[in-house]
Formats: sequence, structure tokens, C-alpha cells
Amino acid sequence: MSSLLMEYVRCIKSSEIEKASAVLTSVFFDDDLIKYMFPEEGFRKDFLPWIYSKWISVLANYDSVFVDDDLRGVIVCIPPSLELKVPLWDQIQAGLLWTIPKLGIKRIWRPLRVFLDNRRRTKSEVSPQSWVVDILGVCPKYQRKGIGSQLIGEVLKRAVNERVPAYVITHKLDNIKFYEKNGFKLVRIVNSLPGGPPTCSLIFNQ
Repeated sequence: MSSLLMEYVRCIKSSEIEKASAVLTSVFFDDDLIKYMFPEEGFRKDFLPWIYSKWISVLANYDSVFVDDDLRGVIVCIPPSLELKVPLWDQIQAGLLWTIPKLGIKRIWRPLRVFLDNRRRTKSEVSPQSWVVDILGVCPKYQRKGIGSQLIGEVLKRAVNERVPAYVITHKLDNIKFYEKNGFKLVRIVNSLPGGPPTCSLIFNQ
């Protein structure tokens, strides 16, 4: 590992949402799952910053989006208080209902399949009162410097304090080692997305 960067981790500020969405776009633009859902590069360029900013703005209201002080990394979580359900009214207020017309009939099926598969797996594998890691991304040039571990550490600290599990689904086999290093245990690996990447679920119990 390169020299570690010790960063202060805190809740995101509303003024930082656009920058955080840009960070996540740079991290996941060529990600296998993202390309599976949105194969057109031009569409991803417009859609990803928009959807990330909307989703972050919803969950930031629950103090469940964390960044390092220099905004090199972002972790977006569903907190235990929501019991795996993000209120529809919150999504409406954030403008997320525009997701469907933005995707259109042609593009909606793959992301819908991923969403339903992940939701079904989450509900069957973890308690509703859990910290669910939805997105974790660190700027490529700052990866392997410990920032991701510090971000996940903030979530695990809260999980321990609240005596609840933490849970994550990743679609990259390489990520399993990272989560295991940070205390998660592999639940299972399945190939449930036809033509897509594997689905790997992990859980942290204190």
C-alpha cells in the first residue's frame, strides 16, 4: 500500500453534493456494473452526475453520507432508521421521479433488474435495522491510501455503537478482500444478472 493518508471523516455538507457526485462519476464511469446498466458512454456522461447528486441529497438528510475533509472519497449509506426503505416523498422532493423519463423504456430494464435483485437479496440477508453501504468511491489517484477504509470505518463505528449489522453488495470480486480486511464476512457470490458482473454480498456483525 502507498503511504496512508489520515483523513477526518464527517457528514457531507449540502454545498458539497455536486462535487461528491463528480467524484463518484469519475470512480464508476467505466465500472462493469455501470456499463452493464448504461452501455452508452454519452448517456452515462449526463446521467451519472445527475442521479448521484439526487441520491446523495436524499440520504444526506439522514446524516448517512460521509466524506473525508478533502472530498477525495464518498460513502453513501441507508441508515438503520429507514429500515431499508427510502421514503417516496423524499425521492419526489429530490426529483428522483424524473429517473424514469430520463431512462426511457429502452434503458430502464437493466437498472430495474439490478435494483430488484439487490433489494431482494438485502431483505433476505440482513436485518432491516442495519447500516447498508450503498455506494463507496475514492478518487482513482487517491486509492490504496486508506481513505476507503477510513470511510467504511465511520460507518462500522456507528454500527457498533448502535449494535446493528452493516451490509454491502459489491459487483467486483476484487472488492471482497477490501471489505474482509475491514471486518466484513462474505455471505455469498451469485451470478444473477444475465450478461452482467457477479453479485457479492458481505455482512459485518460486531
